[in-house]
Amino acid sequence: MPYDWKDDYIESKADKRTDSLGFGEIGGVGQLIYHIFRYKAYEVRTVDYGAILAFPVCTPEYAPELLTDGAYTGRDLLASLCNLAKKIDDFSEKKSFTELIADWCTENAHPYAIDFIYRGLTDKAFDIKTDGDLIAKDGVFSISDFMTDLGKLYNAARFYVAMESICKGDEEPALHLYNEGRYFEGYPFFEEFKRSYEMPDIDYGSAKGDLLKEMQLDAEYRKKHQPPLDEIADTFVREPFEHYEELRDILAESIPDFRMRLKVNPATNRLVFSADINSVFDIGWYTLARMVSEDPAPEDIGYEDEPPEGIMICCHNCGAFMIRRNNRQEYCDNPECQRARNARNQKNYRQRQRLAKMQREKDDK
Repeated sequence: MPYDWKDDYIESKADKRTDSLGFGEIGGVGQLIYHIFRYKAYEVRTVDYGAILAFPVCTPEYAPELLTDGAYTGRDLLASLCNLAKKIDDFSEKKSFTELIADWCTENAHPYAIDFIYRGLTDKAFDIKTDGDLIAKDGVFSISDFMTDLGKLYNAARFYVAMESICKGDEEPALHLYNEGRYFEGYPFFEEFKRSYEMPDIDYGSAKGDLLKEMQLDAEYRKKHQPPLDEIADTFVREPFEHYEELRDILAESIPDFRMRLKVNPATNRLVFSADINSVFDIGWYTLARMVSEDPAPEDIGYEDEPPEGIMICCHNCGAFMIRRNNRQEYCDNPECQRARNARNQKNYRQRQRLAKMQREKDDK
């Protein structure tokens, strides 16, 4: 049977002779089994060959913390990683990206080799006094690799949020998706809708299917054939929603494939067919893929079967990524953002009252 967006079983309506089969129709495939933990401190330093590495500390005084099942959902981690990227990309941020990454890891989770290291930490023979150095070495990771993985996930997540927003009639996230940040540059796929004409076809043959190289070719073409500023609108002059299927395909292509294998579910001690998880980025990608696959078709948006919660959006006030609790939530829990929400509601209420009064006065005449 397939899963619904709440991870509950629902009766499959698939015709197995003709329909494409999803994870759920193939015997319950598609589960996510992972363990996360965090080191309490990292030493970030540049090694002889110039790479910046993060060295975790694993001693009796700094023993790694094993996080209980359910402490972080995949959605929690995805939103947290996106907010880390947003902070790193902010030109006004005072901390270096190396400090921000180390802080995130100590506060949330170690990013790489999580299954392998977790098995070592939970092995009955593990002794932190004698084995701590080995576990620490297993946890060393490259800051450059982290930034690369974070940037890819962040850009895809921003693209997803922009796609969700245009389906709701909110163009703001898509309008500014391509703005260059401090370290990350968003996808350019909405830019063509700011012009009254379509971009000519670009030869992507040399990219050989690599999405990043296709984007680089696209950016290079734009630089060489940049139209006059008066031909570029600061809003959409053509409707992106009319090209939703094309944009959705681009988003799907940006999500990597997943390796599936048998793993033990610690809750039941039974083997399940699950995605292979080696890093928090794998968790983020898998979560994003589930969100995309659970989205209703564009023509069905607004109906009752649309998932009302669990979708990632950006706060309308501060721009922070968050997991929506209900289908009307637009602001995060930050007190300042809640004040902005209340102010907007009061403004809308007063406007409705004025319109109602004007209508009554008109009817009385």
